Parts: sequence; structure tokens; C-alpha cells
Amino acid sequence: MAETKFIIGMRDAFYEALYDIFRKDKNCVFITADNGAPTLDQFAEDMPEQFYTVGIAEQQLIGMACGMAFEGKKVYTYAIAPFLTLRSYEQNKLEMCAMNLPITSIGVGRGYAYDIMGPTHHTVEDISIMRALPNLTIHNPADSAAAKALAEISYRNPGPQYIRFDRAGTPDIYTDSQPDFAEGVIQLEQGDDVCIIATGIMVSEALKTRETLQARGLSVGVVDLCRLKPINKERLFHYLSGVSNVVTYEEHLLAGGMGSIIAELFIDEGISTPTLRIGQQDRFAFEMGGRANIWKTYGLDADSAAQRIAEWIGV
Repeated sequence: MAETKFIIGMRDAFYEALYDIFRKDKNCVFITADNGAPTLDQFAEDMPEQFYTVGIAEQQLIGMACGMAFEGKKVYTYAIAPFLTLRSYEQNKLEMCAMNLPITSIGVGRGYAYDIMGPTHHTVEDISIMRALPNLTIHNPADSAAAKALAEISYRNPGPQYIRFDRAGTPDIYTDSQPDFAEGVIQLEQGDDVCIIATGIMVSEALKTRETLQARGLSVGVVDLCRLKPINKERLFHYLSGVSNVVTYEEHLLAGGMGSIIAELFIDEGISTPTLRIGQQDRFAFEMGGRANIWKTYGLDADSAAQRIAEWIGV
């Protein structure tokens, strides 16, 4: 596998592509809750009539977005992920999703991205709670190329959406390829012994895990589940056809996360493939030392994942 490199942050890649859409469609509106980004300055300067800030008031953010959407606007909101989801949950449920409004909510700082800030800023339960809301589409891109593609994908979707973004630059995976991100699931590597289904930043960790396991004689596939709801079942099951074992790998609580989504699908479809879920156990993370330290402490890093998979399979 080529050496990992880093490119522009995913939120800036997304906003650069979204900027062109806003220039063409004056019906689009952006609202932020006291969060900035270099590319957002361009929105405020060039399209002030399409750009608003509500300050540190996430519930007001969603309420204002819903009011504008009722008036026919295509609305994008932006805030730190735990506050956009948990603090505004009732508004997300009753005002946005129950009314099925064209609002795309952008949450920055997924998983342990705000590492040293502790559980107040960690976002490892948002998939669990947000996927329970009817009508909502959930995107979790692995890198900036995927995030850039989401600008057009989200613009074409007429319903409510939630996008999980990382806080800083992420490893480049797709810059040199052109997959169809609208499919919601991408096969990066093929393998018969085990397939690792990963999402978000853990896709790059899954590729590292694969290298270790391949060196131990296993044939390992990797699938990027970049859309968590709705799942493209047909495409996912096609990639899993003939695979002996499945592993789900996420930077999220196991309770209700991506691994739970896959387990539920398997039960509903009568699939009995042995499955191992790797994610955070039922705990808060108070450890200092950064994101990598949190991963290492709780067995979420690539080396720990490879060791656990090898022990599970028995190699």
C-alpha cells in the first residue's frame, strides 16, 4: 500500500465544493453556531445574504434552520458534533426529522477528535442516537476526497442529513481514485478470510490492520461504510459474498454504533457469518495524551485490532 499522506482538512474540502454550489443557487443558506473555518470566511464575505451565525446556541441553530427550510431554503448548519446532536436532540427529532426538512447538519470533531477536551467534547455516541431518527441520512467520510464529494451528494438529497467530520487533516485514501461515493459503501481491498468493515477515520486504520494480517497469511478485505444510514444492503452484501469472517471497526461506542448496524442487518437478512465488533466499550475516556493514546489505551489502534482479529480467527 502506498505511503499515507495528508491533504486539506475534510471540512474545508467540503466547503470549497459547497461554495460553488452556493454561488449558483441563491436559495442555499448556511448557519453556524460560533464555529469558523478558513473557507467559511469566503461565504461570509462573498455571500453575506446566505450566511448567518447564531453564536453558542445550538438549539436555536436548528430552530432557525427549520424556519428557513419551511420557507423553501436549502439549509446547511455547522457546529461541534456533540452539541449539534445531543444538545439539540429534541429539535433534531421534532423540528427537522419529523418535518422531513432539507437541512444538512455538519458536525465537526467526531469520535475522539477533540481528544484532550474529554467527554464533554468526545463524540462517540452520535451514530447511536441519530440513526434512531426517521428520515435522517447519516454520512461518515473517510477522507477529504470523500468529504468533497458530499457537497454535491448532500445538495441533491431533499431530506434531513447529518455529516460527521473530523477536526483536522485525515490520511488520504481516495485522492487518486474516483469511486462512486453516492453508493454509500466502497470496497478498498478484496479478501476471503476476513473482511474489515470500517467507517470514518478508522478506514485508514483498517488498511494498516490489513497489512499486518496479510503478513500473517490471511486474505483480508476492507470496506468503507461511508453512509451509515440508509445502508446500501445490496452493495454491501455483494462485497461480503464468500467472506469467511467479518469484523466491524469504529471509533464509537459499541452500543448502537456501526457494528450494531451490521449485526442488525445480519439478523434481519438471516446471515450467519461469524462477526467481531471492535469499538469502544461501555466507558468514558478521561485519558490525556491525545487521540492516539486513547486508541492504544482501549485497543482501538491498528496494531491492537490486528492482534485481536488474529486471536479471534486463531492464526
